[in-house]
Amino acid sequence: MVSVSRPVPYEEIVSNLSREERLAIISCNACANYCRTGGRRAMMSMSSDLKADGYSVVASQVVPKACVLSNLREVALPDEADTVLLMACVSGLRAASRMFSGRRIVSTNVTLGIGYYDASRKGSVLVSPYPGYQGEVGKAFPGRNDTDAIPEGGADR
Repeated sequence: MVSVSRPVPYEEIVSNLSREERLAIISCNACANYCRTGGRRAMMSMSSDLKADGYSVVASQVVPKACVLSNLREVALPDEADTVLLMACVSGLRAASRMFSGRRIVSTNVTLGIGYYDASRKGSVLVSPYPGYQGEVGKAFPGRNDTDAIPEGGADR
């Protein structure tokens, strides 16, 4: 079972941020990595883009699964981090909201529903959509047009 997500457009994410905020990026290395909306590569890209656009990224960390509270307990956020950018599904978002209650949490992903990872399609296939995403059933995320395929064997190590 995989939580299937797609990224919120970068422009929409930064429209919810100010350059005065000190950002910590937490990225899920499980389901979100399979959809390329999390994992090390996506986190590094997000951090690089934000820094290039004048945002202050004070920390970034990949967690095995953002939906597991014990994984988030291992995250040592710097005191100066006032906003957490979470690269995970809605379950990870809820867990992070619980663990980091004193900080603003901004999600970088939209969770479409539940599916499975299909290596031949190089993506997660949506089979059980959340309301509003029924038209996405059977599609792989990321789509075939993405050039940066997930390596065989799955998640970033």
